[in-house]
Formats: sequence, C-alpha cells, structure tokens
Amino acid sequence: MTEPAPDPLELLRERLAAFPDGEVRTGTVAGFGEGGDVLVQVDGDHPQAPTGCIPRHLLSWAAFEDPGEVVSVGQRITAEVFGVDERSGRVTLSAKACEDEALYRYLRSHQRGDVVTGTVAAVHNFGVFVRLDGEPAHPACPGTGFIRVPDLTWSRIDHPEEAVRPGQRVTGEVVIIDTYQGEVVVSLKALQEDPRDSAGSG
Repeated sequence: MTEPAPDPLELLRERLAAFPDGEVRTGTVAGFGEGGDVLVQVDGDHPQAPTGCIPRHLLSWAAFEDPGEVVSVGQRITAEVFGVDERSGRVTLSAKACEDEALYRYLRSHQRGDVVTGTVAAVHNFGVFVRLDGEPAHPACPGTGFIRVPDLTWSRIDHPEEAVRPGQRVTGEVVIIDTYQGEVVVSLKALQEDPRDSAGSG
C-alpha cells in the first residue's frame, strides 16, 4: 500500500514555521523583484526559488532611488523576520532593522513594562519623539522613544504640546519595541493615576 503524497500546503506551512517573527537570519541577495523588492536566498532554506523578500521600505534607513544602490546580487545580508506569506511562500525580511547594530542592540535591551526616562526632542500633531537616556543616535528620527497622542495623558487635549514641550524631561513605560521603525513606544499615561479610579473611590 502506497503512502499518500504529502500535502504541499502542509509542507509549506512547516517550512515557513521555521521563520518566527523577530528572528535574525542571514542570506545572499539573489535578485530584485517588482517595486524594488530585494529577493534573498536565506541560509538553511533550499527551495527552487529564493524565499526571502525585503520590501523596498524595509531595506535601509538611507535614502535611495534604486535598491541596487544599497545591495548587489551575491552580497551577504543580515535581516530580521517580519512575517511570512503562505500565498507566495515567501518570508518578509527587514534589513533596516539590523542595519544599525547599536540601535538594534539598544532596542533589544528593552522589554515591555520597562520604565524609561528621556528628553522630549520633537512634538508633532501625530506624536512625540523622545531622546531616551543612553540611546545611540537614531539614523532617521529625532529620538528613539515615541509617544503616541493617546499615551500622553488621561486629560483631553487638542495638541500634544498641551501635555509636553521640547526639552522637557519625561518618564514613561515601554509598551512596544518596534525594530522595524527603530523605536521604543512609550506611555506616560501608564505611570499616571487613572482618574476613573479616584472617581470610583470618592
């Protein structure tokens, strides 16, 4: 009695399961795809076609017109797993996450729940950049720390400058480590007393 042929989809899922999000992998640039994507032959993975794909926006912190300005075919590359796509059978990678080693090590040195302190570097209507104590220089942003508007305060505000100002020292709790954006998302509100608790006890 012959055994049934293995299910191709199950085999694909098993192979892609070897690429958990956040894992750092190495490989060789195999070519370029549509839209400026970079195709990578990932070490230890040997299908007929390259399975690693670095989207243009995850290639480098540097500005470039063509991905060939950043990498070339045959070049060795290190990247972090961003996700997998069963439809294409490819692994999405971020070379940008690993490009600045000092920044990557700094981000990985933190975890959710850590309390961090820094200086407000820039205030925008979409959020606040913070230069965290001990951080390396960020390759693209005013600071590695970022505070989303809803995480600034329990009070109702129309603009972030109602809560903080450039140069102000702030302390907050880490809520997200985002290696793809190169930032530590911080909440000031997490360390503030919830006014609903006070109202409930009154």
